[in-house]
Amino acid sequence: MAERTSDTTQLTELALQTAEQSPQPTAWYPPSVCSGQAGSALLHLYAASAGLSSLDTAFHHIREAVAATAIEPLHSPGLFAGTSGLALTLAECVRVEPRFRPSLDRLHEQLADQVLSTEYPRVERAVSDLDYDLITGAAGVLAYLSSVEEPTERMREAAERLLDYLIWLAGPARTPATPHRWLLTPDVYPPLQHYRQKWPHGYLNLGLSHGMPGVAAALAVAWRAGVQRPGHRAAIDTLTSWIVAQRTSDEYGPVWPDGTGVSAEGAEVAHACVGDQLAWCYGTAGVAGALLTVAECLGLDHLRDLAVEAFEAVLHRTVKTHPLSSTLCHGQAGLLMLCLELAPWSAAARAALPRLTEELLDHADPARPLLFADQDEPGVLVDDPTLLTGATGVALTLLAALSGERPAWFRLFLAR
Repeated sequence: MAERTSDTTQLTELALQTAEQSPQPTAWYPPSVCSGQAGSALLHLYAASAGLSSLDTAFHHIREAVAATAIEPLHSPGLFAGTSGLALTLAECVRVEPRFRPSLDRLHEQLADQVLSTEYPRVERAVSDLDYDLITGAAGVLAYLSSVEEPTERMREAAERLLDYLIWLAGPARTPATPHRWLLTPDVYPPLQHYRQKWPHGYLNLGLSHGMPGVAAALAVAWRAGVQRPGHRAAIDTLTSWIVAQRTSDEYGPVWPDGTGVSAEGAEVAHACVGDQLAWCYGTAGVAGALLTVAECLGLDHLRDLAVEAFEAVLHRTVKTHPLSSTLCHGQAGLLMLCLELAPWSAAARAALPRLTEELLDHADPARPLLFADQDEPGVLVDDPTLLTGATGVALTLLAALSGERPAWFRLFLAR
């Protein structure tokens, strides 16, 4: 993987091929950490530490990613495809090459300006998950800002603005037929018909990627970092209690659906959870990861125990059912990443690491351009070079499994 992603021209060609193969719209955006060259820079940084690449290759990729912003500027502060994601990657480069510090400082100034100029909507029944989530919204940006060791006053002001918005989001709703302010109505659904069929009156998102687990995790990380605001702890408690209350159970243990629907009158409607989505983005594994983040940041033993119990139930399910894809977002690499995260507290997770690693390696096909292909739909293989849904993320996960150290890039997926 390191060898096949070292050349930037080859990466661009693979990205074009991905767009032709994929049944879903795709976009290669070089400054993006999760769908561009910033993600490739991360891979080569970690591969260099393992003797599988060089720092020069990593630095070439990050320079290309930053240079691309002159053509395609970063307009969003978001974590996965915006300024905070590029800053996270550049911060990793600074750890080994301090000469990148001036570029990082400029990027931090830009990030603070973007946050402070963004209007985060405080209108009930008009909130989108893009406003608050870990991938694009306030939670992801807050998670990154909370990791900056010596923030400027303006960066701290930006973090407080994000905090105030998320604390508002967790507050009691005042509008009729609105159980919570984070209610998503059909007006903000993605253009997919099954959303309206499943949740005709709106729903409350339970995915780590786009829902309340990611928000709760980001709020907890900020709390531990000392970035605190009035109502902060109450917001964490409100969201965490609600998330915990949404669980059901099957023969293996706790299980979470991807969302909770509401009736026309605004009452929460719990649907039977038919099967667990074995993925980071949605399902019990991702929720367990978020609950562990909250537990570690706030020192909540009972919540850590629930996270472990939930993930061990996921491990039991994986004995019979496997993810279709190899990737981080919705596949085997995501499960392995979460298993690495839970392993310090779970003997079952530690025991499962070799099996999950082997099952990930089983996806490799040396005949494919990047060995690992995404398979979002059965039989449709996409040679994706990105971190989130492609082979770069798989390679980073394998490096994490081999190193024995928790990598900083886990913050992208777990807020800490």
